[in-house]
Amino acid sequence: MTSKRREGNNRRQELVNATLECIANEGLQGATVRRVSECAGVTNGLIRFYFSGKNELIRAAYSALLNHIYTTARIGIDNELLSAKRRLRNFIEATLSPPIVAPRTVLLWANFLPLTYSDPEMAIIRRKAYVDTTDVLATLIEQSFKEDNREFSATDIENFSIKANALIDGLWLDGSMYSEKFQDGALVKIGLEAVSSVLRLELIDIQK
Repeated sequence: MTSKRREGNNRRQELVNATLECIANEGLQGATVRRVSECAGVTNGLIRFYFSGKNELIRAAYSALLNHIYTTARIGIDNELLSAKRRLRNFIEATLSPPIVAPRTVLLWANFLPLTYSDPEMAIIRRKAYVDTTDVLATLIEQSFKEDNREFSATDIENFSIKANALIDGLWLDGSMYSEKFQDGALVKIGLEAVSSVLRLELIDIQK
């Protein structure tokens, strides 16, 4: 990658970050191109060099938010030296811990959500993130079952991943909005217990 392209990518990311900051502080309506340019310390013209307008900027910010959540949740699942159950546990722990569990994260998510039902491109971004997440869960769940010599059909695995994802999503919302109720790892513990119960897998007392 050339230095000019790298600089362009960095500047584009800075504008996306400024957009997310504006939305977190002032909501979608307040995140105008002019306001974002002020937050980023650049001109309106520079923003329009990288983005066609506010709609494209908002889509890029939404995609960046979901990608941050996805990549953060995946940090502990790529070590093949760990058992599948340990990697599944790592995924659950990461998803139910900061920085994913945070008021700012759920605030941003809530700001974007209505647009995913009115803007077809935003809907595509949301659906892709959902599919990516449930696919990761499905793979980890299937591998975990195989470690216990349990076999299920592809449909069953998909259903298990949907159930697990729904549990995790619900707890993520609760933990982000009511953090005072979940101290000392309580949210993670509840999540592991709930997913373990649904899957009938031991995910709590895992050594490696």
